[in-house]
Amino acid sequence: MSDNSATSPKPTFFVNLPAASLSAATAFYTAIGLTPITAWSDPSSTAFLLPAPNDSVCLMLHAHPRFKQFMRPDASVVDAHTSTEALFSIAHDSKDAVDDWLAKVEGAGGKKDPYVLDGFGEGMGMYTRSWADLDGHVWEGFFMTGPCGVPDAPAAAEGEGEKKEA
Repeated sequence: MSDNSATSPKPTFFVNLPAASLSAATAFYTAIGLTPITAWSDPSSTAFLLPAPNDSVCLMLHAHPRFKQFMRPDASVVDAHTSTEALFSIAHDSKDAVDDWLAKVEGAGGKKDPYVLDGFGEGMGMYTRSWADLDGHVWEGFFMTGPCGVPDAPAAAEGEGEKKEA
């Protein structure tokens, strides 16, 4: 993959995560389609640009000793396999794009659907699938289908322009 740091706008939001094996985590995120930013990477950290429509977000993976440099002195690194540190959500342009991403994750060794929302989030106005990376960090890919609480927004929207007979 090419380094796009010279051709793309700089990210405006950074997600920083610890990695038990930086090389394995780097290979995983490269395999699922994130673009490495070599200018911001070194032997202790790897930077990635997320794909569109999330390309203003940078994922920074850090070996544990580097990650600890950014933490309070009395804090410990969370074991994401047993605790929830946060939920990271990535927007996609369609349901198919969500499913394609999930297939890449599974093919690269990630865990598909560590949790599943009822109807894959339909009752919340979205289609969503979850996955965990090699370190157990839980991510969610989603496509917004309509407002929260509107189960089948596309079908409801189809009838909006029709006149109703009295």
